[in-house]
Amino acid sequence: MKKFIFFCFIICSWTTGLHAQRVFIAHRGVNMHGTIAGENSLEAISLAKRAGFQAIETDVRLSADGYLVVMHDSTLNRTCLNADGTILSVQVPVKTKTLIELKQDFILKADKSEMRSRIPTLREFLIDCKRNGLYTFIEPKLLDETGRHYKDIIALADEVLGKGNYVITSNNRANEIIRDLGVYDVRLMGILYQTVFEKIQNQGDCIMAISASRFDEDEYDRYVALAKSHGLMRESHADKFVHFNKINRNDINFISTDLLAPDLNGQGTLLVDKHEIKDFICPTITTVGNILLKKNQTVVLNEPLPCVTFGGIYLEIELKGNVEIELGNQIFNVKTGNVGKHQVLIYNAFPVFKVKSLSDESEIKRLMLKIVQF
Repeated sequence: MKKFIFFCFIICSWTTGLHAQRVFIAHRGVNMHGTIAGENSLEAISLAKRAGFQAIETDVRLSADGYLVVMHDSTLNRTCLNADGTILSVQVPVKTKTLIELKQDFILKADKSEMRSRIPTLREFLIDCKRNGLYTFIEPKLLDETGRHYKDIIALADEVLGKGNYVITSNNRANEIIRDLGVYDVRLMGILYQTVFEKIQNQGDCIMAISASRFDEDEYDRYVALAKSHGLMRESHADKFVHFNKINRNDINFISTDLLAPDLNGQGTLLVDKHEIKDFICPTITTVGNILLKKNQTVVLNEPLPCVTFGGIYLEIELKGNVEIELGNQIFNVKTGNVGKHQVLIYNAFPVFKVKSLSDESEIKRLMLKIVQF
C-alpha cells in the first residue's frame, strides 16, 4: 500500500520538464479494440501492467438492480457476446439487466475464447488495479444530478484504492456536481472541448484533458502552455502519429491510448535494437553517413522481423524531406522539422517497418528501431 501511495505522490510532482516521467494510461485497459482481451476486462488490466503502463482508465454504469459495473457503452452489443460465444441479435441496454444476468448471460469479446471473460463489477476491477499498482481513472457514464451514484463510486474507490490513488474523469457537469456536494479531496479530470478553460481551472485539483484530435496545432500548443502556466497537469489521447506528434512536441503529463506502446522503461524483452546505417537496406549513403532517398525509394531492415505475440515497436527518425512510414499496422507521414517518434502495440503479428520517400529527395539523418516482447 505504501508503494502505491508513493507512486501517486510522484505523479503529483511531475509538473515540470518536457516529457519528464510522463504517464501512459491504458484506455479501458490493454484490449486493442477487443482483440487481445475484452474491453474493460480484468485481463486487460494484467496486460496493461505487463506492457509497462503506469495508469488505467475505466468506465462505470449501473445494472438494473443498482450495482456498479464496468462498461463503456449504454448497450452490450459492441463489446459483448452471449455466454455461448454467439453474437447478440438484439440491442441489450446495460440498465435492463441485473448483475446476475450480466455475469451469467454475457462474455466480453476477444479473439481467443480463453480470453473471453465475464463483465466485472467496479469493485472487482479496482481490486485488480490496486494489485497491479495502476493509478486509476474512473469515468462515470451516467448523469446523476443528485450526485448519489458519484458519491458511491468515490466511496468505493476510497475503500479499495485509498484516497489520492485515483481520478474521477467525466463530462464536466458531473465534475461540477461532485464539487457542489462539497467533495474537494478527490482529483478530477475536466475535458476542455466540452467546456471553457476557466471552469476546469476553478474546480481545483483538476487535470485538464486537451484533445490532440479536436484542436488544431496552434490551439493545442496554446492550451497546453496556458494550462502549464496555471499549474494544471495536462492529459491527451493519441493512437495515431499525427496526434502523438503533437503530444511529443509539448509537455503532457498523461497520455491516454488504445494502441500506442508506453515509453520503454526496462519492461519486456528486447528482440530488435537497430540504430546504425548498416542495419538497414538503403539505396544511397552520403559521405556524412546519412541515408539519401529519391522519390519512391525505400528503406527496410536488413533482416526479417520476428513474430511478436504481444509487444511494441518503437521508431525514432530525423530527416529532411517528406517520407511515408509503415510501422506495425499504421501508415503515416513524417516531414522536415519533425523528429519522428512513434511507438505502437503489436498483437500476434510479424511487425512491418518501411520508409518511402515522398519528396524528390529525402535525407534521413538518424534512424532507430526497437521491438520488444512484453
